[in-house]
Amino acid sequence: MSADPFNLAQHCVGRTAATSPDKTALIIVSDADRPETAERWTYAVLERTILSIAAGLLAEGLQPGDRIILRLPNTSDCALMFFGTIAAGMVPIPISAQLTAAEARMLVADSAAAAVAQIAALAIPGLPAGCRVLDEAALARLKSAIPLAAYAETMADEPAYMIYTSGTTSRPKGVIHAHHVALGRVPMYSDWLGLSEADTMLHAGAFNWSYTLGVGLLDPWACGATAVLYNGPKQVEVWPKVITAVGATLFAAVPALFRQMLKYCQLTPEGLPTLRHALAAGEPLSPALLSAWQEATGKPIYEAFGMSEISTFVSNHAGMAVRHGSPGKPQTGRPVAVLSLDGSTNPVPVGQI
Repeated sequence: MSADPFNLAQHCVGRTAATSPDKTALIIVSDADRPETAERWTYAVLERTILSIAAGLLAEGLQPGDRIILRLPNTSDCALMFFGTIAAGMVPIPISAQLTAAEARMLVADSAAAAVAQIAALAIPGLPAGCRVLDEAALARLKSAIPLAAYAETMADEPAYMIYTSGTTSRPKGVIHAHHVALGRVPMYSDWLGLSEADTMLHAGAFNWSYTLGVGLLDPWACGATAVLYNGPKQVEVWPKVITAVGATLFAAVPALFRQMLKYCQLTPEGLPTLRHALAAGEPLSPALLSAWQEATGKPIYEAFGMSEISTFVSNHAGMAVRHGSPGKPQTGRPVAVLSLDGSTNPVPVGQI
């Protein structure tokens, strides 16, 4: 293990909480027609709550290194529990609220989780003996605990969190990301996202997905930007309303959602005045969809290719010539090689691909 102390939660939240405590870190929109009812968290309140959760977890008898399944809806509690668990030196594992009880139970057993944070509507029956349940009452108790004085002194290459792959070709596999994953994501800021502390990032996905977790939370908070989540009814017509209501400068989604927006929303270049560009990942972005979106909105979409195990490593970005049908070029500092299919381990020179 590395001898360098580094805590992912402190890196993403603690630094901006110290320098800009009153800046808005998180906005939760539940009603696109009533943005004034949105839930708003400053970096200072966010940090205090995260450190309260960390203290509460330790008070519950959980230990640094323990793995905790998060079986929670797409709410602020999910984000708070994720970072609070990391702040305590434990390992959160967000899983989809759409999994069946049997599928969720399999992930609990596979991960050897010490606890499951869940609400009654998503309760997992038949948990292994010794696995704690952190229900709604426990979550409230954690958030009201006296905050820890400092983040856990974890090492940079120690486990920070785990994400399960979709399991489309076999059983889902748990992928562990170390605390220094935040540093490994830095090339994306310029070579895909175009992200800075001045931005407001709206992501259309759920927190259990690595795309949403990284681009929707880790990256904006590591940059000191504002992250936005919409968790109301998912009619496609709400997205232009949410973008406008929160002044989103960046909007991340899968290509299928952009396609639906083009079909069902009245999109114009004047209709999304704050949006600088959109971001696509999760499936290929077709040239026809890219062209149609740009024509309708006057805004580009920048695509990236990656996977749960290593996040994105190939992308398009502002200032480069985008080749339609290509997800882009390797990000700065990413060593990328293509191996031949003849069984050889020698990489194919890029110029011969």
